[in-house]
Amino acid sequence: MLRLIAFARDNTFPIALFAVLRVWTLVWASVAGALVLPSAEATKHYYGIEPLKDAVLAPWQRWDTIWYSKIALEGYAADERIVFAPLYPLLMRLVSPLTGNQVVAAGLLISSIAVLTSFILLYRLGREMFDESAARRTLLFLAAFPTAFYLFAAYTDALYLALALGSYLCARGKRWEWTGVLGGLAALTRPQGGVLVAALAVEFYLQYRRREISLYRSWPLLLVILGSVIHLAWVTVQFGTPAVWMQAQTTWHRGVLPWEALFATLRVVIAAPSLFDAGISFFNSFAALLLLSGTVWSARRLPLSMTVYMAAIALPPLFVITTYSAHYPLTATSRYVLMAFPLFLLVGAQHRSWWQLPALAGSFLLQTVWMMLFVGWVFVH
Repeated sequence: MLRLIAFARDNTFPIALFAVLRVWTLVWASVAGALVLPSAEATKHYYGIEPLKDAVLAPWQRWDTIWYSKIALEGYAADERIVFAPLYPLLMRLVSPLTGNQVVAAGLLISSIAVLTSFILLYRLGREMFDESAARRTLLFLAAFPTAFYLFAAYTDALYLALALGSYLCARGKRWEWTGVLGGLAALTRPQGGVLVAALAVEFYLQYRRREISLYRSWPLLLVILGSVIHLAWVTVQFGTPAVWMQAQTTWHRGVLPWEALFATLRVVIAAPSLFDAGISFFNSFAALLLLSGTVWSARRLPLSMTVYMAAIALPPLFVITTYSAHYPLTATSRYVLMAFPLFLLVGAQHRSWWQLPALAGSFLLQTVWMMLFVGWVFVH
């Protein structure tokens, strides 16, 4: 009990921030759900899942959450759901008995635990690398980012962030067995988890070069690689061929050269039918540039392993373009920023200045508006 009290005292700020934001997101999602009823057009996006009617869970039953719910309830099939990584829906299925067999509630519970864990781990990393004030600013800028409400939704973002942070902290602490386990789980959560191995390998090499660790202890990195291929292997066993997975990928994305994706987004912004559509596409472009500039910034200020991690988050989205929505070529890039924890460490490390409070307030206001639009079945990825 004394250790728990000491832990809570040491992490009062991230715990309090989580509690405030969890309540805030639940309340405003419920308000939006009461004000905006799903349209007839929205019903086709439930894909056979029964729409919820209550005020607490129903507002979060949107977009990718429905795909995760479908996998949790029915498993994989040879359709669009096959591209989604397995760990999150598996956890939804395992946790659902605790929530009355309601998988959306299970997803929200998983994400709540994961985002609290993420806040505590990032706070610890910020204090280790900089100081208490920098750690607090780091958390505030992450929590206020316009797409950060996805951390509290039944999405994979919070779970991946918690696992990636845990894996990186274990690597810094030379606990490589846990690094491999957590990294492998991250790879089973999102496709970006597969490229996490590059950053971890760099961290291992730097420790090895300083003669802090033996070469034979590199084997846990294989667990991260295993985590990145096990989904495709399972699909191949289940359906007899990997072609089903590859075909499903073309439903969501197609490969392009980086400048093609950026120019496609620029054309969409110019020709957008409304200012709102232009704003969404512009923000995804801004997020891509933010990740690229953060990678360059990281190279000057942070350890090499963090720079490699930033590059692994920033570059892959530029090589694909969405095929299911011509209006948003760089869909979800703004959510990828949430995974780029070194970027928030860099921003948090800046000394207190006049621009920080207006930036936090404006960003958080935009987040609240976007969350309410999300509940209203507006595509704000």
